[in-house]
Amino acid sequence: MFTEESLESVVLELLQDDLNYTIQNGYDFVRDYHSVVLEDDLREALFTLNPELPEEIIEAALRKLLYIDDASLVAANQQFYKYLIEGVSIEVYGEDIPSRIVKVIDFEHPYNNTFKVINQFTVIHKAEKRPDVVVFVNGLPLVVIELKSAVREDATIHDGYLQIKTYQDIIKPLFHYNAFSIISDGVNARFGSITADYDRFMQWKQVDRNSPIVDEPHIAQIGTLIKGMLHKERLLDIVCNFTFFAGGKAKIIAGYHQYFGMNKAIDSVIRAIDGDKRGGVVWHTQGSGKSFSMVFLTAGLIHHLNNPTIVVVTDRNDLDEQIHGTFSSAADFLRQAPVRAESRQNLIDLLENRSIGGIFFTTIQKFTEETGLLSNRHDIIVIADEAHRSQYGIDPDIKIDKKTLEAELVYGYAKYLRDALPNATFIGFTGTPIDSNDKSTIGVFGELIDVYDMTQAKLDGATVDLHYENRLAKVHLDETILDQIDQEVANIQTQGLTPEKIEKLKKDLVTMEAVIGDEDRLNLVVDDILAHYEIRKNMLKGKAMIVAYSRKIAYRMYQLIKEKAPELAPKIGLVMTDSNKDDQEMRDVVGNKQHRQALANKFKDENSDFKIAIVVDMWLTGFDVPCLDTMYIDKIMKEHNLMQAIARVNRVYKNKQAGLIVDYIGLGKYLKEALNTYTNRDRNSIPEIEKAKEILLTEMEILDGMFHGFDFSQYMNATPKERFELIQDGVEHVLKERAKEVFLKHVARLQSAYNICATALDWTMRVKVSFFIAVKSFIVKVERDGMPDVEAFKQKIADMIEQAIIRDGDEVVSITAQKEKSLLSVENLQKIMAMKRKNVAATILKKLLEDKIKWFEQTNIVRSGFFSEKLKNIVERYNQAEDINVLITEMIDMAKEIEAAINEGVDMQLTPEEQAFYDALAKPELVKVHYTSDVLREMAKKLIELIAENRTPDWYRRNDARANMRSLIKRLLKKYKYPPDEIPDATELVIKQAELQMKYNLYNSQTYQTSYPIAAEGKGIYQA
Repeated sequence: MFTEESLESVVLELLQDDLNYTIQNGYDFVRDYHSVVLEDDLREALFTLNPELPEEIIEAALRKLLYIDDASLVAANQQFYKYLIEGVSIEVYGEDIPSRIVKVIDFEHPYNNTFKVINQFTVIHKAEKRPDVVVFVNGLPLVVIELKSAVREDATIHDGYLQIKTYQDIIKPLFHYNAFSIISDGVNARFGSITADYDRFMQWKQVDRNSPIVDEPHIAQIGTLIKGMLHKERLLDIVCNFTFFAGGKAKIIAGYHQYFGMNKAIDSVIRAIDGDKRGGVVWHTQGSGKSFSMVFLTAGLIHHLNNPTIVVVTDRNDLDEQIHGTFSSAADFLRQAPVRAESRQNLIDLLENRSIGGIFFTTIQKFTEETGLLSNRHDIIVIADEAHRSQYGIDPDIKIDKKTLEAELVYGYAKYLRDALPNATFIGFTGTPIDSNDKSTIGVFGELIDVYDMTQAKLDGATVDLHYENRLAKVHLDETILDQIDQEVANIQTQGLTPEKIEKLKKDLVTMEAVIGDEDRLNLVVDDILAHYEIRKNMLKGKAMIVAYSRKIAYRMYQLIKEKAPELAPKIGLVMTDSNKDDQEMRDVVGNKQHRQALANKFKDENSDFKIAIVVDMWLTGFDVPCLDTMYIDKIMKEHNLMQAIARVNRVYKNKQAGLIVDYIGLGKYLKEALNTYTNRDRNSIPEIEKAKEILLTEMEILDGMFHGFDFSQYMNATPKERFELIQDGVEHVLKERAKEVFLKHVARLQSAYNICATALDWTMRVKVSFFIAVKSFIVKVERDGMPDVEAFKQKIADMIEQAIIRDGDEVVSITAQKEKSLLSVENLQKIMAMKRKNVAATILKKLLEDKIKWFEQTNIVRSGFFSEKLKNIVERYNQAEDINVLITEMIDMAKEIEAAINEGVDMQLTPEEQAFYDALAKPELVKVHYTSDVLREMAKKLIELIAENRTPDWYRRNDARANMRSLIKRLLKKYKYPPDEIPDATELVIKQAELQMKYNLYNSQTYQTSYPIAAEGKGIYQA
């Protein structure tokens, strides 16, 4: 079987054979388990890397590294990171130099450091824990690897994540030094920082920049991650140049596409400085961390080019503000504070006559003919966001005055930017592809350096799927008028104008404003949005964005929603710039810049009441709200403007499956046109929800077939109690047919499709879906916890049927029984026996018995083996569809046996741990001929005392400690002349019992307690 130990061996072999790490077995490594640093290795490294420094300086630095203030894990980790990157500063008194810097790691020469790996690394802090693999550099534990079995279905990669989070609490000092953690279940492998949620533990899919991306989930995934991230040079590069703390809160580590892409970009810029000044273009799709990539690029350029001047150029104020905010949060990493030019004169003051350094932010509109020359320096790097837009062009364009029909040549802002900084090197970023006909962008920036497309981002879990829903039919928009508008657009295109200027002219068309802003139409749109939102509001966090055609229409929509749905009034906000032309009432709603910032902060807060944002142009680029999952669009957008806008709903968030684009204006063809410029595999990456509906109907047909003969026609109009009865009947039906696994698989597919296309279904279909999801939830709950809280579940069903939606997270609340009483008491067994749904009763009984046996597996080797085999035989016969009543009777008899076994120890005044030794001592039948019960009882108690007094961590794993404990146990048993001569092997069972108890830390006497939920159907909670 491919166990955790097998996977651990694979990881150790990779590190030793492929990456040349030194491997040490943690069980054979004698050390202080309260210390997480290999102090001797660290001391030796400090002396080696700092040969010119005196011993007292080295020892002072060592003390600082060993004793890091742990007020908070993030603060401690950040302090260590500072030591790691900058060195440890030690004050020196009475000398010319006030302090000395002690280097901790040699980042410039990676092989001057020592790299060691220890498996089963025991740490004692709040309690004793043992991470599977820890990677040390110069004695510092930089990487923790947690592994789960590849063949156990109940051991998932998420369990590995939860284990890491447990370690961060229980053995917190280990994570003061943590660069990142790796989790794997043999099939999947991910890495993440100490602040990363599970959805931000990411895959690493390339070994190096020239190797292929590994997308398939198999054992190669852990190999790719290990060889990709833990290659010695790459590990130190990631730690030093691709990790930072954003605002002192979130620890950001580059993904593989950022790491390899930005290293390519750094090389390209360095070549371009001495060449044609065109650094190239990076195309990384929206939502893949483009702003962070810019930070990593900037840091790399500062390091390699000895502090050049960086100018970050955008074409929108809100985008400028957003990216500047990201850079500001990384000021410590960049070792300087970025500065935002507030005006054209401020920009001139910042750049003119500067000789070195500086990170400056500006919009391209600040560069005009009047700007003139600002600097001739060759070490100025211009980073342009959304580099494909036409304002970055350097060739003249034609501007047509609509009134006079006169034309004049107008240059793009990029010409004036080039004139101001003639020797600067340019590099562009884009979230959407560059058209092959876009010679201007290539002329300014050069060719593509790196591509990370939509499909790859989704495969990596960096973004979620997008789905498209056309609601034109709901608002009766006259498509002949749209056709006329499109014809006018086509006519304008023949004049050679750019798409952006075409869009502006198009927006100016009076017919367009009149059609879209028609009062009757707006009422239809708002009514449909409200009905649609009512269905989707509880699927995630209820965050939605409405994109209106104009400021006037946006304000009218805001008013209509408040009139039609007063309960939503506190939950909607109008987000657009203020204007002197607005009347007072509108100005009061729009507010000032501070008000808009407050709205932005509230909308980003997943738990705030601000649920629906109405926008026109703001928040459509560079604005991230991960829990935003629905965008209603009533504004024509094309090409990159459209793709950037809809990317607002593709961010990753907890259980978010997809973002939904709802179209009220006829965007379908524009979306198709935009996607045609993407990679081949991206072109069909935004399916219409009709495809999800087709999947749902197929799954519904299969489930209907599985429920043939089952009458749930009354479900639609039933009371909550009646619905609950029908759900239990559905559970019984599935279990009786032995179809649980197939049923759960098809309901999971049904539910995924439903979350996308629920708004395209009628109420009857939504309720029918909710029935199957409720049955699934009930089965999962029963199998996990024994029995759900009946009354709570009834209320959940009532609430969810009202909305015709049930989510996984809303299954039921687990209620525990009183700890001091057993769930397998006679009273409770009688209640289970009396249940009319026998297959449900059998499932509950099986769960309770399995949980009790799991407890035995950790405490009593004799009893667990006996009861496990017995339950296995019963379950096999259950699966063969034997008489359910006979099997329930046998399980109840077995439950009584378990209770009797527990009470047997109680009667002899033995703790569960003592009873376990008693059972091990008495297991061979011949033993009872030689020893009385009292003598065996005394031996059991003495064994517990012996282990408690002589235990050391991992004694049952370490050969020397294990040999010593075996010797002590044998010596104790020998005093009682145990074992008898005719059964010399009896001692081995006793030693195995000791090892079992030590493994689960059960060397102290405890009173047996348990808590599991149990209920009889329809009767509420039984606390037994």
